[in-house]
Amino acid sequence: MLKPDGQIEDRNATIAGTRNGETVVGTLKTANLLSASMPISGSYRGGVLHLTGGTNFVLNLTSGAEADFRSEVAALTTKGRQVTDARAQRQAAQKQAALEADRLSRLQNLTGRLAEYTTKMAIVLPKFDLETQRFQAITDRMRAGLAKQRSIYGGPQANVARSQIFVALNQLAIDANQIYLNDQQSYRDFDLHSGQLSREAAAAASWCREPIPISFSSACPMFLDNRTDFDNHVLALRSAFADHGAAWTTQRREQDAIVQESRQAE
Repeated sequence: MLKPDGQIEDRNATIAGTRNGETVVGTLKTANLLSASMPISGSYRGGVLHLTGGTNFVLNLTSGAEADFRSEVAALTTKGRQVTDARAQRQAAQKQAALEADRLSRLQNLTGRLAEYTTKMAIVLPKFDLETQRFQAITDRMRAGLAKQRSIYGGPQANVARSQIFVALNQLAIDANQIYLNDQQSYRDFDLHSGQLSREAAAAASWCREPIPISFSSACPMFLDNRTDFDNHVLALRSAFADHGAAWTTQRREQDAIVQESRQAE
């Protein structure tokens, strides 16, 4: 018997009984040693044995040669294989559709996050010149303070004034260093977040290689455009951080020299 899932159910049983004209009475015994015999009855008409018995038991048997039986078994086996193959194909198609739907959702989400972070980078980039100018402005104030300190002559009151200027110059150097430390933390945050997005984008790029699913036809171009824009801004921001660090190194060297000269002039 062919089951809905394509499997063939094979029942091995023995039927024994008598026939009186078209009426048949007998018992059915399966190959299971623990099963009991079941009384059955029915009819034999036109080469078809129709039997019933027990609870909802109905059996129709057709007489024929063993070759016919084997032919029917082969036909059922072929049909069962077709059913099984068709079910496997449906399951594979459903699995692929679910995978594509999941990837499409993730791709669209990633595209949005790339665009959002690119916008943030575009806002930050112009601020680097102002941040570098802050270092220069502090250095200029320190240089002016040192010149003022050197211009003070006299007794105890002059000494107090020169010491106050030294303290002020040292504080300015500390303030500048704190600005740089804050900028370094900003770089670490940027490096972490941009790196994570870059890794996700690299993995997602394989989903947009030809041939791409029809459902990706609009999502992939949008993703690739946003990824290119994102990568360009990442490179620009890394370069800006590097230039900013180089500017700080130069200013820091001069500020340290000013503090040392101020200490000597104190």
